[in-house]
Amino acid sequence: MSALIEFDNVCKYYQMGDTTVKAADHISMKINKGEFVAIVGQSGSGKSTCMNIIGCLDVPTAGTYRLNGRDVGKMNKNELAEIRNEMLGFIFQQYNLLPKLSLLENVEVPLVYAGIPLAERKRRATASLERVGLGDKLKNKPNQLSGGQQQRVSIARALAGNPAVILADEPTGALDSHTGREVLGMLQELHRQGNTVVLITHDNSIAVQAQRIIRLEDGRVVYDGDAHAPEAVVQPNLVIPDPVKPQNETKQEGSV
Repeated sequence: MSALIEFDNVCKYYQMGDTTVKAADHISMKINKGEFVAIVGQSGSGKSTCMNIIGCLDVPTAGTYRLNGRDVGKMNKNELAEIRNEMLGFIFQQYNLLPKLSLLENVEVPLVYAGIPLAERKRRATASLERVGLGDKLKNKPNQLSGGQQQRVSIARALAGNPAVILADEPTGALDSHTGREVLGMLQELHRQGNTVVLITHDNSIAVQAQRIIRLEDGRVVYDGDAHAPEAVVQPNLVIPDPVKPQNETKQEGSV
């Protein structure tokens, strides 16, 4: 089976003065249709660079990225915009909702840019909002919703274009733990329905909700496998200081 997302020795380099920063350093990975994969790493690991490349927001410096068999690195800006609209649904930490538009109108926005006719736009947007449990709030404005509900709207917006890949970048980062679990449950349900979900996170407890983890460090893949394997989650190194001896145990030789 050919991969939906395929990185072959992908590199992304930035020049900072005389220093070359290797944000992605010969990354190779494959994500198949219907998988739920978490790309996890701390700040500076390269996960945001990977997200930008997967999302066709950037292209590799070297190596090859294929999305559904198409070489993204050879595309011009218009072709990149087109494939983003056709293939990808984005969910970000910030909801990026337009405050003066209703929920229905917010979900319609990417469909307008895709050239979808009005009646079909409204049908898709309504169905997407119903899918995330907001079918009774089509005319509400974003400021009438909780943070969790606003994130649901952004999920509905991502789903409205029937994307091949749902790309979620720290989708629970602005939410409390209870609401965050609800959003993760929604992503898991979308995966059970056959959607391909790629989750970008720094949080191990979030990453293990996926079925597979790709862990990055310093722009390289250091783990790619089952999210529930013991080696999938890296525990932070604990630095234990040497015990401090009480002064009465550090007597000089010959002291009384």
